Amino acid sequence: MQLFMGSPGFGGGNMEKAQLPLTHSHTSCTTSDYRLLGGERTFLTKGEQRKIIGNLKLTFCGCFFGEELKSGGVHSQEVMSRSGDRTSTFDPTHSDTLLHGLNLLWRKQLFCDVTLTAQGQQFHCHKAVLASCSQYFRSLFSSHNVINNEGSKGDQGSSGTPSSSPDDKLVTPSARPINNLVLQGCSSIGLRLVLEYLYTANVTLSLDTVEEVLSVSKILNVPQITKLSVQFLNDQISVQNYKQICKIAALHGLDETKKLANKYLVEDVLLLNFEEMCAMLDALPPPVESELALFQMSVLWLEHDRETRMHYAPDLMKRLRFALIPAPELVERVQSVDFMRSDPVCQKLLLDAMNYHLMPFRQHCRQTMASRIRSSKRMLLLVGGLPPGPDRLPSNLVQYYDDEKKTWKILTIMPYNSAHHCVVEVENFLMLLGGEDQWNPNGKHSTHFVSRYDPRFNSWIQLPPMQERRASFFACRLEKHLYVIGGRNETGYLSSVESYNLETNEWNYVSSLPQPLAAHAGAVHNGKIYISGGVHNGEYVSWLYCYDPIMDVWARKQDMNTKRAIHALAGMNDRLYAIGGNHLKGFSHLDVMLVECYDPKADQWNILQTPILEGRSGPGCAVLDDSIFLVGGYSWSMGAYKSSTICYSPEKGTWTELEGEVAEPLAGPACSTVILPACLPFNK
Repeated sequence: MQLFMGSPGFGGGNMEKAQLPLTHSHTSCTTSDYRLLGGERTFLTKGEQRKIIGNLKLTFCGCFFGEELKSGGVHSQEVMSRSGDRTSTFDPTHSDTLLHGLNLLWRKQLFCDVTLTAQGQQFHCHKAVLASCSQYFRSLFSSHNVINNEGSKGDQGSSGTPSSSPDDKLVTPSARPINNLVLQGCSSIGLRLVLEYLYTANVTLSLDTVEEVLSVSKILNVPQITKLSVQFLNDQISVQNYKQICKIAALHGLDETKKLANKYLVEDVLLLNFEEMCAMLDALPPPVESELALFQMSVLWLEHDRETRMHYAPDLMKRLRFALIPAPELVERVQSVDFMRSDPVCQKLLLDAMNYHLMPFRQHCRQTMASRIRSSKRMLLLVGGLPPGPDRLPSNLVQYYDDEKKTWKILTIMPYNSAHHCVVEVENFLMLLGGEDQWNPNGKHSTHFVSRYDPRFNSWIQLPPMQERRASFFACRLEKHLYVIGGRNETGYLSSVESYNLETNEWNYVSSLPQPLAAHAGAVHNGKIYISGGVHNGEYVSWLYCYDPIMDVWARKQDMNTKRAIHALAGMNDRLYAIGGNHLKGFSHLDVMLVECYDPKADQWNILQTPILEGRSGPGCAVLDDSIFLVGGYSWSMGAYKSSTICYSPEKGTWTELEGEVAEPLAGPACSTVILPACLPFNK
């Protein structure tokens, strides 16, 4: 008996119908038609598929993906029907046999037609298996086939261009057809466990691996794995591990799991004495994921024994950081508590927090303990950048390096795509300035935008724009001002310098550079700004300038030993380090491998014995924990954009490469460091 797609056919005589019950609910089945050869008919209607064979009608779901029949339905018993001299038999073991066979093929790497790579580890798989279980892969492979088919119709002789994936920030596709995928943001451990489930229907979970499995299942859109992981966490909650599970639940937005875990926490908190309660509120990191949760826990503790505890309310509330609670929740959930309105100390704490939220453009000038994130660890950030390819837009990702997991993770999305911009940290806010939203060597797409990112609430606001559009420039902070220096735009190279007053939100011009410069580097040392190298009217230079903001004057200092541009300049321990970049020899770009160290007191450059590990032009650069980090960049000798991170220790005089790569190779990103919340519930 053969089954094929087609229009409804009719045939056969009178049929007595015996219907088996549908065993699961469904809401989004599609409508299709099927026809059996020989006059028998199978058709699929919205909500159910009825298979009519002889005197028997079988009813089962018509969904191709996403749902499975539960035991007790058609799959749980052998079904036979007769029509003349023909017999139709259903084998309930076939699905298990099929899955077992696919698993054997996978284990032996037979007939695999796609290779997935996560954290450098490769997994050979079958597209059909991936697409049948993952909406992400189904969309990826389907859209790629459509693009290929349309392209082949238009030009049979053309090789075409690789199709873009549904999520360019996740996957780096190889040449057509898609048979190699680099899954950025996926851990190799998590991907291996998810693949084992797809091929075996079994997944091995532990508290050490469930977070990675959850992350991969959400990225690849495999809801069955997410459901199993949530059930595992709910079943595992105990007095010993509820804090760990509560953190995992907060990271992945598992509200039910978070509530179950918090029950253990609340029970413990109610038994604390006043000193222990104060210690809990002062703890870093905090035991819960938000300041509002700390407030609610404090209220529960006070109301558990109002007669003996309520007089502690002002002392406890002083330990809370109300400015970290969003304004709507301050009104709805904090102000509604009686003692927050009646107690004078609590009233003032609430009023100060509300005033903080009423002046968002001055928050970076009004930082107190009440608005500081409950963490002490600075994190390395990577912002934007230009990926390879002539038609690729700059990235709009902000990524952070998770030192515990040894991997880069996506923190948030920028308001716009950008490369060759600058970022400056101000009181744990991140200022994003200028850049270009499309690559153009003449600066035609340079911008003057200024945005501020607040890691407390994962939010952006627009600040007054610069007076000139700038890309490939330098920006920094000195006291109460930001400075933007040089760069390029549609008019050419710039010598102008602008100063932004952080308190008045105004831009003003200050003394210009002695010469127009772009692709230079800069650093702050001892209250002065140093600018090194760059390109002047098409020529690479080795100049070093120093700006005194008090005198508003520029001074020429000792030149570097090597001409270089698109490099990094980092200040540490009373020294400046010029690293990376390239220079021109004839018409060829050559990587600058030498690392130079400048002593401001002696006005002298020295070449260090340890060169850079590999050529890096246009990397992101930041100083963190007595080390200099370079992220991404372009290697002229390799002809490749970089996705790795290298680290230089001036104390040891050594270079190391960090584990983990950024979401995609990039040149022209920007780096900084900020303190992030201990839990990032907005990072899904």
